[in-house]
Amino acid sequence: MKELIKRERSAEAFSIWLEECSQPLLISSPPYTGKTSFVKQLSIESECAAVHYCSREEPASIDTASVLRSLATQLVRRFPNLVLPYLSSVTLLADISASIDHYLALPLGSLPLPPKSLFIIIDNVLPELYDVVFKLQSSLPSWLKLVVTTRSLPTEEYLRHFSSFHEFSLSGEDDELREFAHSRLPQCCEEDVIHASMGSWFYVDQVGRALDYGLLQPDDLPVGTEQLLKSLCSSPSLPTRLSIYLMLIKASRRPPSHSDLLSVGQIMVNDVLPSVQKDLEDLSPILSCSDPVILSGSWVDFEGDLAPYHTAWADHYKVKTRKSPQDLVELAYHLAHSLCSIDESLLILHSLGASRLSLSCPVFDESTTALLERVGCRVERIEDQEDFVFLCSLGDLSRISELLMDVSSAPSSSSISLGFLAAASRGHVEVCEMILDRRPESIHFSSSSSSEGQWNALRAAACGNHLNVLEMLIRRGVPVDECGNGGRTALRAAAWAGHRQIVTCLLKAKADVEKRDSEGRTALMAASFMENNEIVEDLLRGGADANCVDTSGATALHLVLSNGCKNERHRLTVNTLLNFKSNVNLIDSHGRACIHLAAYHGDECLETIARHADQIDLSDSDGRTPLMLASSQGQIDSVQMLVSRGANIDSIDDQGRTALILGAINGHLSIVDLLLSMGADEGHKDNDGATALHYAVRHKSLELTRALATTATVSTCDSQGNTPLIVAAEYPNVEVIGELLQCGSSPSAQSLHGQTALRVAALAGNVNIVKMLASRVSDCDQKDVEGTPLLHSLLISNQLSMASTLLSLSASPSSRDIHGRSAAHIVSSRDDVAAARLLLRTIRDGRIFEERDEGGRTPLMTAVWAGHYSIASFLLEVASVDPNAVDKQGASSLSVAVQLGHRELVHLLLRLGADPSIRDKAGRTAHDVARITGKENIRVMLKSATGSADSSGFGSMPSSPLEVVRNGTHIDRRTSFLLTAPI
Repeated sequence: MKELIKRERSAEAFSIWLEECSQPLLISSPPYTGKTSFVKQLSIESECAAVHYCSREEPASIDTASVLRSLATQLVRRFPNLVLPYLSSVTLLADISASIDHYLALPLGSLPLPPKSLFIIIDNVLPELYDVVFKLQSSLPSWLKLVVTTRSLPTEEYLRHFSSFHEFSLSGEDDELREFAHSRLPQCCEEDVIHASMGSWFYVDQVGRALDYGLLQPDDLPVGTEQLLKSLCSSPSLPTRLSIYLMLIKASRRPPSHSDLLSVGQIMVNDVLPSVQKDLEDLSPILSCSDPVILSGSWVDFEGDLAPYHTAWADHYKVKTRKSPQDLVELAYHLAHSLCSIDESLLILHSLGASRLSLSCPVFDESTTALLERVGCRVERIEDQEDFVFLCSLGDLSRISELLMDVSSAPSSSSISLGFLAAASRGHVEVCEMILDRRPESIHFSSSSSSEGQWNALRAAACGNHLNVLEMLIRRGVPVDECGNGGRTALRAAAWAGHRQIVTCLLKAKADVEKRDSEGRTALMAASFMENNEIVEDLLRGGADANCVDTSGATALHLVLSNGCKNERHRLTVNTLLNFKSNVNLIDSHGRACIHLAAYHGDECLETIARHADQIDLSDSDGRTPLMLASSQGQIDSVQMLVSRGANIDSIDDQGRTALILGAINGHLSIVDLLLSMGADEGHKDNDGATALHYAVRHKSLELTRALATTATVSTCDSQGNTPLIVAAEYPNVEVIGELLQCGSSPSAQSLHGQTALRVAALAGNVNIVKMLASRVSDCDQKDVEGTPLLHSLLISNQLSMASTLLSLSASPSSRDIHGRSAAHIVSSRDDVAAARLLLRTIRDGRIFEERDEGGRTPLMTAVWAGHYSIASFLLEVASVDPNAVDKQGASSLSVAVQLGHRELVHLLLRLGADPSIRDKAGRTAHDVARITGKENIRVMLKSATGSADSSGFGSMPSSPLEVVRNGTHIDRRTSFLLTAPI
């Protein structure tokens, strides 16, 4: 579903929960109320550590092991010092409670407390995953909160389990649904939409698509999603075989590729490929027919017997050339659910060599696996095998000893090495020593297969604060500075995690305090960023260089100032670095000194940093001063302090922007008010010719616009000729538009590209602004510099709802572009029957479809020139246009269709009254055109229709390639084009 608005009120409520509530969050509401769209909105927030989307259409997405691995992979990316054991799928499935503890909960619990709460999301949780959710809810650390979305809960048992969740219902956000309905369906009565939608955002979006394509009428909305789908399925504008394609998509185990759907569709409907291809194209008004083809919303619930459609998919895989093992397994899946008998299915699979397959685990579902086993395929079932890595994570010394001693069941070298790493990360020193006694080579293992070679036992023990394991490994001769591909040593890991005893032990063991990772960062930098002040001091006393720089030119002081924290630990760490002579004036690769970072984050230590800084107005690589950065982030205390120390409020950056403009760009009213009170120039233009007002009007803040709007600034144009009103029209801020108009902004002003506020608002879909501006302009046609009327632009971009609104506001469908084309010509050139219906319904005068362009062509001729059968049929059968109209060359639509060799159009025109005897100005009939262009099959059609052949001699091919016939039409022997095609 394409949402047109963000759910801002829901996001605000979510932020309050994240900050204040200790409970996990349950977002529950009925189907298709926008839960997944809201999750996608939340997933881009900085506090989101991981998100997993569940879908019935993707079986792997609801597999317990897959869900846990998905979350784990994202968490490892978010926390580079997170050590996770590699557990087998069997372990993750067989013992959910213990595996979650050792796979996620314990490793996450070993991480240092982050400065703010984070969250993970599991979207569309299904009953199969409830046990996973309940275990995660009780196992995650308090700073990592769980968010799940689900539909209404089915049983009292689950309701009791979910009672510990804070419940948040999206369906109750009527204001947001109302705003979405208003944006998506401006042509409909808002109350009618809310009533008919029954809370479904999918309903609103699907109705919007249907109205855009003329499948529904705004004043006749079906009530509820079920009735909506039934209404669409019976629409004459959609393929009559719609239900067949829906069921084929649903029967596919996963969203099918477009080519596969074409192939199996052809099998199912027993029709030619172009016909099936046209059907799928016609489905675009209601479905996402991209690649792969996906059923969305309530279309997924379309009901029917799937067995015949599985049979069609089986036929598709059966005849597919160069079958891969995956294709054979897919074939087995569809056979297992098809109309084929067991004996027939076995015969098919055996003939294709499925008996030679060897699978490492069961596939898809039990019926598919059983069928493959019956045909002779070997399927490994490893439920009874023990997970050595899990045993090491548990610290099960006796069982580990038995496995290492038993030659027949001994784990692989890889499992032993991963187990050694897991034991070290959990502090099981006896397990580590046993493994080293039996397999001493494991001491040199790094987990290259799971973490890009960044992990070894020494670093794992350091991260987990396991001093006993660390000391044992050092005694056993592990190099104290051993590191993997990422260059992260145990010292750096312990410094980041805040384990002071580990740092002390490593320093005593002569760990290299200046050892750098792949980003050029030392243990001091890691400890500084995490504000582990005591470790920072220990490292500095141990010889760490306070002024060494990483690959980005940042020092430890740069890094601590960049984390944006505001607490006592932060202040102590900054002061410790300053006390050890950290240089505040060193410049990083972005040209920023420490004063830039402190100003940007509103750091409490800014004044201290400023006292040590050489320049208060030092520019970074973008030309921005500390004052500009503070202004851009709304740091009002920093702005006041910097100005008090002499910062220049009118300095400009490389883009010509001042602190005032940057404050306006980011919508900081308090900053704008403060700088204006200090005398900042509101009329200053940046390199794009834009003032602060040009940027302020993009925000919803009426007060921000008022602060900057004057009779001078509202009339100022940027380098593209845009006034603030033109800029504001792109955003749905009606009050801002009203304020600009009240201040004297001209609604008729036009940019250098011919854009007006009305054009911009219409193309952006801002219907209320369009209505406000239309009443203030004399011309709703609003042509741009290329002479294209606004209505044409809307039709070309398929914005039929806005086109309907504009027509109701007196825009003329007869307005012409520079080629003399009306709106009817535009819809004809695009084969847009829905738009043609809109014009006919709105104007109620079919004469619009008889208008001519500069070449004398009617919309029908335009459609024929483009080879568009659908719109040509509509014009002839519904709009009742004259099939025998001719252009300035005297050519009729029939002559054009004959020249193009379009048999279907020729047949349509003849059937609906086209006269093949009409002669153009060169004296040629349709028969002549067919003869000259070599369209013999069409000549037969014409002869059959009239009972005569062509005229004798007229229109014969010229003898010279340079011969020019009447009306300037050039003909030579190398081309069959006799008539001039429209532009």
